[in-house]
Amino acid sequence: MKRLFLLGDSTCAEKEASARPETGWGEMFSDYLADGWALENYAKNGRSTLMILLEGIFYDVFWAAEEGDYVIIQFGHNENKPEVFRYSDPDGSFVVNLRFMLDNLMKKGVHPVLASPISRRRFSGGHAVNTHIGYPEAMERVAGEYGIPFVEMTQRTLAILEKTGDLESRKWFMNFPGGIYENYPDGKSDDTHLRPEGAAWIAGLMYDALRPYKLPFLK
Repeated sequence: MKRLFLLGDSTCAEKEASARPETGWGEMFSDYLADGWALENYAKNGRSTLMILLEGIFYDVFWAAEEGDYVIIQFGHNENKPEVFRYSDPDGSFVVNLRFMLDNLMKKGVHPVLASPISRRRFSGGHAVNTHIGYPEAMERVAGEYGIPFVEMTQRTLAILEKTGDLESRKWFMNFPGGIYENYPDGKSDDTHLRPEGAAWIAGLMYDALRPYKLPFLK
């Protein structure tokens, strides 16, 4: 059986029961796989390209993947955080990290796909604001260099947030009042992480964006 691997951050990762209803879009993506394909979700909360190299997560995928498998790589949410073990410059180390991963995967016959990060639910003056400056553009350039699929999720999600609006778009994120979820009796104001409705929304957008490439792992 062929496999699709996911490498990314908390917006994609599988969640612990204590975090529910928080849900990563990767948990919803199996529904879009063709027969004969299995999903392996290696996305982890809080990770950047540098962290998955330092911690060995990338190498876990590298050794597990076989010729003909695919890997979707989606980062950008945590790259601009100041910690020395997490930060990468969009025009410097971020590109170096991506190239390192692509070089090694492709030498092994594994097919990579780059996907830019989904937008945060950030509004200012009634308009959705892009907080991922530089990283989506860097991913697109690298994908072009290597001639591999690139899925632009940042502007795609930003446009939908803009159209949906500040209040209505909260239904997709971990932003809700108290008294709804057992794990969060006082509510939560998190505009990065997704509820099941949001994870399903992003998984569907990812599928639609990948379809033009006619990749074999898709239904």
